[in-house]
Amino acid sequence: MIRDFLEFWSKKPRKHAWIALPIGYLLFLQLLTGIPKPDVIREADGPEFLERFAEELFGYPYWAQDLSHLPLFAVLAWLWSWYFGGPKTGSKWAVAAAWISFTYAVLNEMGQYFVPKRFPGAGDLIMNILGVSIGLLAHSKLVRTTNRETHSK
Repeated sequence: MIRDFLEFWSKKPRKHAWIALPIGYLLFLQLLTGIPKPDVIREADGPEFLERFAEELFGYPYWAQDLSHLPLFAVLAWLWSWYFGGPKTGSKWAVAAAWISFTYAVLNEMGQYFVPKRFPGAGDLIMNILGVSIGLLAHSKLVRTTNRETHSK
């Protein structure tokens, strides 16, 4: 069972419809990182559920918010690498996945400039980039390990 699970996440999906997974996750990330602070929503007479969501989102320490970027962006890079089939022979990671993930990591952070009472931060950007790097390298390692096991049989 675990072998099937690892095999699934190490091989390029056969159907193009699987692109919905990395795109959906990207949209989820945009929601999490693009939401204004609760007082902005309150002042704009925004929906109460959105204000409560923002309160939960910003209710934990700043250092933990920074640190949360690492796994969030690692998953993003993993999903894109998986969708594109992982790295080609001789590559450290899937180039298309790297372009999409690194570009989004930078644009996502810079986009916070346009969200009221939010700002782009160097710490967040570093965590985004580290997360992308970890996700790409981790998926690459799984692909190489799985391929080695397949070819040794």
